[in-house]
Amino acid sequence: MKILHVAAHLGGGVGKAHAALAEARRDMGSTERHGFLLLERPEDQRFAESIAAAGSEVVVCPSKAETIGLVAEADILQIEWWGHPRIYEFLARTALPAHRLALWCHVSGLAPPVIPAALSQLADRTVFTSLCSFEAANLQVAIADRREGFAVVNSGFGFPARSHSSRPQDGELAFGSLGTLDFAKLHPGFFDVVDMATQDLRVRLFGRVDPNGAVAARAAAMRDPARVVFEGHAEDPAEALAGLDAFLYLLTPDHYGTGENALVEAMSLGLCPLVLANPAERAIVTHGETGLVATSIEDARRWLDWMVENPDAVARLGAEAARRVAASHSPRASVAAFAAIHAGLMEAPKRPRNFVEALGETPAEWFATSLGGPLAAAKARRDRAVAQLLAPTPAKGSLGHFRRCFPGDTGLAQFSARLP
Repeated sequence: MKILHVAAHLGGGVGKAHAALAEARRDMGSTERHGFLLLERPEDQRFAESIAAAGSEVVVCPSKAETIGLVAEADILQIEWWGHPRIYEFLARTALPAHRLALWCHVSGLAPPVIPAALSQLADRTVFTSLCSFEAANLQVAIADRREGFAVVNSGFGFPARSHSSRPQDGELAFGSLGTLDFAKLHPGFFDVVDMATQDLRVRLFGRVDPNGAVAARAAAMRDPARVVFEGHAEDPAEALAGLDAFLYLLTPDHYGTGENALVEAMSLGLCPLVLANPAERAIVTHGETGLVATSIEDARRWLDWMVENPDAVARLGAEAARRVAASHSPRASVAAFAAIHAGLMEAPKRPRNFVEALGETPAEWFATSLGGPLAAAKARRDRAVAQLLAPTPAKGSLGHFRRCFPGDTGLAQFSARLP
């Protein structure tokens, strides 16, 4: 069986997940053949190189003729979906031959960028990375009509657990966080939680941050800015997390994440997480069993104080988090889940699909679709998630991202002016 994966690139969490799956398939002696067609040349080639080293073919920016040949040869076409402009372009502007279609969705779809319902209806199987995606409002009719067409396969995998013996004897906890340090994902109240804590503490933040951006400004405005330490990008996340005991992962309610690699990795190392009660986090953390789930920013502040005062309880929660993640979030388990999905797909015939009808014909229509279009519906949206995508930034899936990919498109240039 040959599976062709089409991805915009293999950076970030998507590349990391597939690198782990490729290594697991090799170690398990899988007979499946996996190829990867990348629509952009990856800036960070580590994961693509790792995937190739594990035995998968990686083709970057092939011609249309080569693309059509690769799709025709494949038994299954798997689209790695996160609303990237290049994926919209690939589907809508490539005359693909008949194929079997799987989607693996690397955004939750609970807020823009959404998982287009019409696209899920075209797919033979839509695979989420978290159970939380079953709550996506725009997918409820499609899920009700064909529940068997949807599945979940984890994309976040942990590290081998470590001992807690490194925790200081005086019970002082080491707090930290790792991941995307911008307010498209990080909750704006993160620094308030740390600042309002009645107990003195320090929080180490691993990740790239714009020194002139909103996150740095918010941290500098704290009453006690020394409580947060920006450590910069962590080349080795396992090493960075190994120096911590507790993981503060307070994300905005409408963030786009699903598998939450950083959270799963932290839990796998025995760190006790403190998260907000967002769907993606609630699907991973069980309050009082594998971590703490706060219902509000003020509630998070109270739990942060509790953690400082109860280091032994925090250690017990972290140990249980590591045990459960080891059992549920492994590359081998995801390889086995996909093997079953792919085997089931082989029972369906190859067929052509009308992606223009599902997604739109122009970049402006594709962007409206990512907002939960059609355009008339997108105009009516006023929520924060839409505002983030309309901001003139290069953030993934944003209007700025679409305009960077299609700089000459007049529809995109006029899109902001057409919105109220």
